[in-house]
Amino acid sequence: MDNQNFKENLVVLDDQSWIWDFIHQCLERKDASFVRLPSTVPIRQSWARFKAAPRMIIHWESKRRSGGAIIEEILDVAPNFNVGEHVIVLTTNPTHEDVVYFSELGIRRIIRIRNRDKDLQSASDELIEHLLEDGAKNKAEVAWNKLLQSIDTTPADAPANFVERVTAAVQKLKPQTLNARWLDAAGSVAALSNMDDDAIKYWHRALDKNPNYFRTYKNLIKFYRQRSKLAEAMKLMQKMHALNKDSISRMVSMGEVQMLMKDFDKAEFFFKSALERDNFSSGALNGLAEIRFNQGELEETRALLARSHLGYKAASVMNRQGIEMVRDKNYEGALDHYTKAQYVLPSQDKGPMLFYNIGLCYEKWGKTDMAIEFLKIALIKEPNYKKAQKLFNQISLIETEII
Repeated sequence: MDNQNFKENLVVLDDQSWIWDFIHQCLERKDASFVRLPSTVPIRQSWARFKAAPRMIIHWESKRRSGGAIIEEILDVAPNFNVGEHVIVLTTNPTHEDVVYFSELGIRRIIRIRNRDKDLQSASDELIEHLLEDGAKNKAEVAWNKLLQSIDTTPADAPANFVERVTAAVQKLKPQTLNARWLDAAGSVAALSNMDDDAIKYWHRALDKNPNYFRTYKNLIKFYRQRSKLAEAMKLMQKMHALNKDSISRMVSMGEVQMLMKDFDKAEFFFKSALERDNFSSGALNGLAEIRFNQGELEETRALLARSHLGYKAASVMNRQGIEMVRDKNYEGALDHYTKAQYVLPSQDKGPMLFYNIGLCYEKWGKTDMAIEFLKIALIKEPNYKKAQKLFNQISLIETEII
C-alpha cells in the first residue's frame, strides 16, 4: 500500500494522563492528524508504515520502554532517517546523561514540560512551532544532511570515483572558519580513501574544536573496529559510557567487541546490561544467544532468538562458523553445528543459505544423496538460488553418469 496514504503524526507514550492531554490539545489546536501508540510498539515490523509520519512525538520517560530505546531502534532500522528533523522529544526531568544522549542521537527538537499552567503554555507554543516548521527551507542544512547520509552509508570498499565525489562534496561545504562538523566529515572521507593518519588528525582537530561533538567519537570507534584496533575502540566506548550509561547500542557494541577479544564473561555482562535497559534489544538478544549457542545451551539460545527481530543475523554468523568447519574438512562437526542451528533459529530465519551449506557439506563428505535432499530444500525456499542450482545439477549429472 502506498505510504502516501499514511501522513499522520505519531505520538508514542504510555499512560500519562496530563502529558497526553497536553499533546492532544496541541494537535487539536492545529487540526493535525495523529496516531497514538504505546512505547512497546514494534518499530521494525511497522517501519514501512511509520516512516512517512511528518513528526514523531516521543515521551522520553515512558514506563515500559524509554524514548532512547525507541529512537535507537528507529536508527537501527533506518540509519539514514533524519531524527533531528522528524522526532520531537517530550521530557519532564532530563538529567545530564539525557542531555548527552540527546546529542548522541542527533535529537534537536526537545521540549521540557512541567504540569504548571505557565510552563504548559510555553511548551505548547514550542510543540506547535516544531509541528509547523519546514526543515526543507534551510538549504544549507539539507545539503549537510544529505552529505552526512552519504558518508554514513558509503561502504569501506566503495569505488574510488564515488569516494572522490563525496570528498568533493565535503570540500564544497567547507566553511571559512573550520568547525567540528566539517573536520569530522573530512576525517570520514580521508578514512574512506585509506588515508588513516589524516583521518585521525581531522577527527582529533574536530574534538579540539568541540569536545562534545559525539559524532566524531562514534566515527573513531567505527574506524578502530574496522581496522581491528579493538583496544582503542573499547577505550573510546568506555569514555562515552562514563558520560552516558543509557546508550543501548553502545552496550551492544561493547559486548560485540569483547566477543572479538574472546572475553565472553564481559561480553555477557554488556549484553545483559543492554537488555536491562531495553528488553526488546535485538542486538543484545543476538549477542547473548551466540554466547549461549557456543556454550551448548540450545534451549536458552532458541528462546533468545525467538524474541529477536534480527534472527537472520544470527543465522549468518552460524553459517560462517559452519563454513569454516567445512573448509577445515571437519564435516561431522559442521553437520552437528548446522543441526543445532536448525533447532535454535526461528523458522523465518532458516534461509536457503543454511540448507545450501548443509548440502555442500554432505557433497564434500561424499554423501551425495543427503546433499541432494538439502539442496532441494534450499531451492524450494529460493528457486533462483544459482549456487544451489549449480551444485544440484553437478551432483545430478554425476549420479546419472554413474548409473
